[in-house]
Amino acid sequence: MCCRYLFSDAPKDDRVKKILALMERDHPGEYKTGEVFPGDAAAAIIGEEGRLRHVPAVFGFPALRDGGRLLLNARAETVEDKPTFAKAFRTQRAILPADGFFEWSHTGPKTKYLFTLPEERTLYLCGLYTLHEGKYRFVILTRPANDSMIEVHDRMPVIATADQVRPYLTDLAAAQAVLRCPGQALNRSRAE
Repeated sequence: MCCRYLFSDAPKDDRVKKILALMERDHPGEYKTGEVFPGDAAAAIIGEEGRLRHVPAVFGFPALRDGGRLLLNARAETVEDKPTFAKAFRTQRAILPADGFFEWSHTGPKTKYLFTLPEERTLYLCGLYTLHEGKYRFVILTRPANDSMIEVHDRMPVIATADQVRPYLTDLAAAQAVLRCPGQALNRSRAE
């Protein structure tokens, strides 16, 4: 679930324009725009020592036991209990700005869909990060799908509102509250 997402290089949202400007100033050429795949470096917002940083981070934690396979998602329901993710959830949370995310139908003909928010221009995907061999790496948190997603997949990303971004990154109790919020209703369109 949630193994590809879209991050435009020409956003309409002023907040994301600022993120892109900071990334271009501090990390030119070190991150991808467009469709972000596992293993790609993407723009990430992380909380370190109470302040927000914009960094390039690679999509996927390396699996320690599974020869090169990447861990892409962490379940919100168990993130605080799983040894692979528990420490990162307590102290190393990330936000991945996105225009939308992709999912494929699992019944009938395989169809690729783009999921977006109806009123917001930007999705703020909740994730976790780690440092591995000197690079930031991230996974995306997922939750059970809501009614707008369930026809296509049984899981969906945890999505923060713009007002929840800073608290999610800097305050553990606020991050726990974001995990308990119901998944936001999404629009679905066919993607090429």
